[in-house]
Amino acid sequence: MNPNILCVIPARFSSQRLPGKPLKLIKGLPLVMWVYNRVREANVFTDVIVATDDQRIYDAAVLNGGKAALTAASHESGTDRVNEVVREFAMSHVVNVQGDEPLVPVQLLKMFAAELKNIDDNSLLTCVAHATIEESASPHVVKAVLRANGEALYFSRAAIPCDYRATTEGARLKHIGIYGFSKAGIARFCALPKGTLEAREKLEQLRALEHGMVIRCLKTEYDGLSIDTASDLAEFRARVGADEVD
Repeated sequence: MNPNILCVIPARFSSQRLPGKPLKLIKGLPLVMWVYNRVREANVFTDVIVATDDQRIYDAAVLNGGKAALTAASHESGTDRVNEVVREFAMSHVVNVQGDEPLVPVQLLKMFAAELKNIDDNSLLTCVAHATIEESASPHVVKAVLRANGEALYFSRAAIPCDYRATTEGARLKHIGIYGFSKAGIARFCALPKGTLEAREKLEQLRALEHGMVIRCLKTEYDGLSIDTASDLAEFRARVGADEVD
């Protein structure tokens, strides 16, 4: 276990596409706790905490054996919420795992924690994987374009890069919702003003690129399931043999 890495799982109730998402039950366990338990299983973090501004989510985490922190309701992004929690801990790095990634692989979390030593206070770490044709066309799946050295050039909800005249067959990359920062790095990011591109694409990682921060991307074969819609939730329930319905 690395004694200097905290993992924070931001969770909010008012998801536009799936309200109450963190509390949706799968085999009697709230979705956010599926993520929490998977992260704990990796055994590479000093502690794991659910960060939320909603008492219902806080209570659900604690009642199901997890740790949670209540944060301000004014945060516009999950990273801002994570940063509030980080300030209360003596640690060198933080990993932000999205509360809607219940199938995040344990081995990926271990690799991610090991890679954190390669980032500085002006950089952050995230993950990308190959996107299917269907994912490439979906605005709900964020695509990434990288430099030759694995650093991010851009993220978009559009199908980038464009296959001009259909002369190339290169697979697109999709972004996986995991972020790693140094403690000073996340404070630096959250102090930056919201960028124009971030506002247009509704992607907070573009704030880092617009202001000159480096985003290192760890390539993975992860073919997970991000729970963004009711159909995603139904698919996940089917995968694990859950019988709940909403």
